[in-house]
Amino acid sequence: MVHLYTDHVHIGYGERSIVKDLSIEIPVKKITTIIGSNGCGKSTLLKAMTRIIPHQSGSIILDGKSITNVDTKKLASKLAILPQTPESAAGLTVGELVSYGRFPYQKGFGRLSKKDLEVINWALEVTGISEFKFHQVDALSGGQRQRVWIAMALAQETEMIFLDEPTTYLDMAHQLEVLELLQKLNKEQERTIVMVLHDINQAARFSDYIIALKSGQIVKAGTSDEVINQQVLREVFHIDADIGLDPRTNKPICVTYNLLKGEYAK
Repeated sequence: MVHLYTDHVHIGYGERSIVKDLSIEIPVKKITTIIGSNGCGKSTLLKAMTRIIPHQSGSIILDGKSITNVDTKKLASKLAILPQTPESAAGLTVGELVSYGRFPYQKGFGRLSKKDLEVINWALEVTGISEFKFHQVDALSGGQRQRVWIAMALAQETEMIFLDEPTTYLDMAHQLEVLELLQKLNKEQERTIVMVLHDINQAARFSDYIIALKSGQIVKAGTSDEVINQQVLREVFHIDADIGLDPRTNKPICVTYNLLKGEYAK
């Protein structure tokens, strides 16, 4: 069981502070979503927790050890990340791209073992893209490509999967398709999911735990009922929101909103 938390962590670029004195604990086997306005530090936090970028001070602890001291292959066997705009080399087939997820387990010349091939085929099947195994990734639709990247993350056989805006550039149907897949992986495979989303209604619907950030600090963290409310959305997004109850999920839903202006936006 992978356990990850930050302790008074500070993240920045040069002299510019992005995330400040932030302490959070990622719930195990749950779906956690980070929300906030553009530039608040959502993606920066995700990158630091997966060691894509360094943190300046404080600690990021993975299974009782500072993430900076974890071997790269060991880290890749525990955490998988789907970046905001993943790009694959031209000409790669779906199967080839998914096979890259087996990197943490390869030795010698990196040849795929029988176990590797079994895991790759399993990841393709779980994400519903087995029929595209020999198709070029570039020839697929946006939703299909996103499934391929998720399959690659699954092929890493990690307990935690991080996704930075996995629904970006997808239409409404494909957004729902991807989020339902992640929810299925969480429920059936008990994968811990951590993602950044812009859509607060999607965050409310699919998350067990939500972290609302503003200027690199936590405004509120908790269940959707605790976070998706008029006061939090006013502070985080500077909007005056009408919150209702989704009749299909019994989760809070932002029905409509106005932009706060003047002194009310402070």
